[in-house]
Amino acid sequence: MIRKNRHIEYYLALSIILASGLFLVIISAPNKNLQMLIVLLTTLFYAIFGIFHHIINHDLNGKIVLEYLIIAGFGMAAVFFLLKGGLGL
Repeated sequence: MIRKNRHIEYYLALSIILASGLFLVIISAPNKNLQMLIVLLTTLFYAIFGIFHHIINHDLNGKIVLEYLIIAGFGMAAVFFLLKGGLGL
């Protein structure tokens, strides 16, 4: 019996959000400020989408919200560090 993942739509939508953000960052390459804005908006959509997913599934709690905010913050900080010339690369 084949078991369908009940969250496949969520993973697909999340992949589209993140891939779209990456695509927009790549095509706006010369403009670092625009890239930083796109990264900020992508991480914001990531966190909001994840939190709404848990609200819909009735399993949202403070730890989940904190997890989404921390992961979004770490990702944003890493990208900002690289865009601002971190490590001299």
